Amino acid sequence: MFIDFKIINFSLLSLLIFSCSSKPDERGNSTTTANILFIVVDDLRPELGCYGSSQIHSPRIDRLAEQSLLFERAYCQAPICNPSRMSFLSGLRPNETGINVNDVPIRNYLPDVVTLPQHFKNHGYQAVGLGKVFHQGSGDSLSWDYFWDGPPQRTYNLEKNRRINEVGNKKKRGRPYENANVPDGYYTDGMITDSAIAWLDRFDRDRPFFLAVGLMKPHLPFNAPEQYWDLYQDPGDHYSRVDSPPEGSPEFAFTNSGELRKYHAVPKAGPIPNDLEDTLVHGYYACISYMDAQVGRLLAKLKELDVDDQTVVVLFGDHGYKLGDFNDWCKNTHYELDTRIPLLIHIPGKTAARTSSITELIDLYPTLVEATGVGEQPRHLPGISLLPLFENPNASLKPGAITIRPREHLHGYSIRTENQRLVKWLSKENPDSIVKLEFYDYSEGPFERVNLAEDPAYEGAVNSHLELLKTEAGL
Repeated sequence: MFIDFKIINFSLLSLLIFSCSSKPDERGNSTTTANILFIVVDDLRPELGCYGSSQIHSPRIDRLAEQSLLFERAYCQAPICNPSRMSFLSGLRPNETGINVNDVPIRNYLPDVVTLPQHFKNHGYQAVGLGKVFHQGSGDSLSWDYFWDGPPQRTYNLEKNRRINEVGNKKKRGRPYENANVPDGYYTDGMITDSAIAWLDRFDRDRPFFLAVGLMKPHLPFNAPEQYWDLYQDPGDHYSRVDSPPEGSPEFAFTNSGELRKYHAVPKAGPIPNDLEDTLVHGYYACISYMDAQVGRLLAKLKELDVDDQTVVVLFGDHGYKLGDFNDWCKNTHYELDTRIPLLIHIPGKTAARTSSITELIDLYPTLVEATGVGEQPRHLPGISLLPLFENPNASLKPGAITIRPREHLHGYSIRTENQRLVKWLSKENPDSIVKLEFYDYSEGPFERVNLAEDPAYEGAVNSHLELLKTEAGL
């Protein structure tokens, strides 16, 4: 059942003021009406200094982490852009949204759902979305007072990279990376950040704001200003890739680096050359640092306006990423590298900490509603509020995280629990028929090594995970 929050008592809006005034929630607890800065980053795996990376230069995000709850084990519900975004913006799992492809508007499938930004808009917030929040080309006017997908992508600066070859009616993409001596504002993320800063200046100070900023790097192509490339010296030479695919894993679990192979000068089949792999790792890292600088500009603007102590800040990746790991690139698998994401939540007045409690991106919606005390929790949400973890980071709130990603002829569902993961592949023609099971144990390391689904020693664990998928999500 979906609730239309357009039907509300508008006299309540007088309570929603920019100064974060206290008011009791349904249980009589004091909550505050705060601004929300919602930063979603494309293709960002937990490759940041605050997540233990010794190579990455991410000082602004690292400083934010020092004031936030850092989630060590947060997981997306779909390891691809649009299905993931439609999930956390609606608060629904992908099997509930029905959206498994890119470039599909949410209202095509969910005409009545109240999205996360729409909930705050309906309760008096100034709701503005900039950049890649919803997947580009699949935005939602009901969710915003103003929305801008971002400028036409200024992807390349170098003339050799600007050439786009026409093949029939389809365009080939340019090179998968660029290192150019240009200012931050040349590329798309710099322009999106410029717009976000302008909106922070423009907001009505008598009403709170929900500002969503979708930063596109480190998505391919790995194009960033030269100064960010210069932060790294041959990082590809030092990147330790996870080697071949897990023993016993099905070939259809992977994508053969399909997204990367669409770019110019990338082999259409076979191995990616080592020197190109090293350059791509360099570019991915440079893009993280470029994105980090834009986050720093946003946080500095909050401080300049003296609203940093009145603003909840959320920063996360929409899904993970592979950098040649398992002999594959990009995302789109059920494995740890593609499903685990960075997540930071800063709530003014809350103590900074780290938590290893398993969490999901669908938990963002109920968390922000409870953190701000704005409206009742929408009834359609399967996620849970993460606020208890601010009081007790060692608490365990849910038994596992669920990710959903089909293949052409198969339904694919996985659940990641404390130390294990089950992946269940079902036939689309006969959904009661299990085509393949995968089961991985992480007690020996952080990545998938051997499919243990047919190991008699794991029969009980496999069955308990199958039951957990059913009880938690009906899958």
